[in-house]
Amino acid sequence: MSDHPDTRETTRWTALLELLGIHRITAQEIRAETMFLGNRHQGRIAEGARLELKASGISAYRVALLRAVIRAVPARDAAGADR
Repeated sequence: MSDHPDTRETTRWTALLELLGIHRITAQEIRAETMFLGNRHQGRIAEGARLELKASGISAYRVALLRAVIRAVPARDAAGADR
């Protein structure tokens, strides 16, 4: 469950994509989640995202968002060498 609400407008197209398991995630959402993860996990963004992916009961959208964050963080952070 996310700490911030999903404010994206749902259209027929986005509803169909969600039904098919395809999640449209914006750069703004990735930046916001990166900030939240950095705060929650003392700057260890990729490590925090991987840890949160292991939680049970998270939505498919949240899984897609966390994976997008992992792909977007700098290589040094993704390797676990941050801080």
